[in-house]
Amino acid sequence: MENQDVTNIKLLITIGILITLFLGAVIIIFVVYYQRGMLLKDARILLMEQEKQIALFRASVEAEERQKEKIAQNLHDEINPILSVLKLNLHKHRRDAKKNTFQPDSLKLDADMLDKAIEGIRTTCHDLIPSFLIEYGLLKALQEYIRNVQKTDTVSAEFENKMEVIRLEVFNKQDELNIYRMCLEILNNLFKHSKCTNFIMTTKNIKNSILIEFVHNGTGVTNEEMDRYTENSKGLGLKSLKARALILNAGVNYTKTHQNSTIQLSVPYKND
Repeated sequence: MENQDVTNIKLLITIGILITLFLGAVIIIFVVYYQRGMLLKDARILLMEQEKQIALFRASVEAEERQKEKIAQNLHDEINPILSVLKLNLHKHRRDAKKNTFQPDSLKLDADMLDKAIEGIRTTCHDLIPSFLIEYGLLKALQEYIRNVQKTDTVSAEFENKMEVIRLEVFNKQDELNIYRMCLEILNNLFKHSKCTNFIMTTKNIKNSILIEFVHNGTGVTNEEMDRYTENSKGLGLKSLKARALILNAGVNYTKTHQNSTIQLSVPYKND
């Protein structure tokens, strides 16, 4: 009888151990599959984010290609005909000079045409890279842009600089151009959608970044609203803005209040 009890106890212990092992195996399998599912989910999210970034970069490239096409068309349609006529006039002047029939007054028309060509080239170059940005840098270029806005008398605009120019030396010209284009896109959206009548643009240092702040009295938006606008926009402006932000590792923050609304563009310094 005692041996039977011992056998039963051993059997129960064995059964208990097997059940414990089985439950442990089930838990391990569940954890493994759960972790695998989470990893797959994270991978899908990462892939979607990468695809979104690729789409933004593609939109930015398309915008740049359209800009190049516009420049090429301007050169072909406006500058090339003027230069062709000037070339013909030059041959005519040469023939007239050989015949001693050259009229100096005929050069006035050529001078006027040359002025038109120079102005057309200047405009085209400004569309490509603003001359002020090349010569004087980002801060002066932004200040000059705001000065031109002030001349329109449609919006009361102010520009305040609270940062040292030397801090911008960490950015190359392409970085400065991207920052400049982002500022212009933000201002373009302000003028087009917010119906603001005055705004203040301020540049300052904050921690390890340059902060460009736009405070205006127009209709503001939140970050969530701007994300929806960017996602649903058929144009390239907002998508280009987001693509440039990705390139610079920059952030654009939108807030709105009853009195004033604010847009903050922060760009980290490269050496930080």
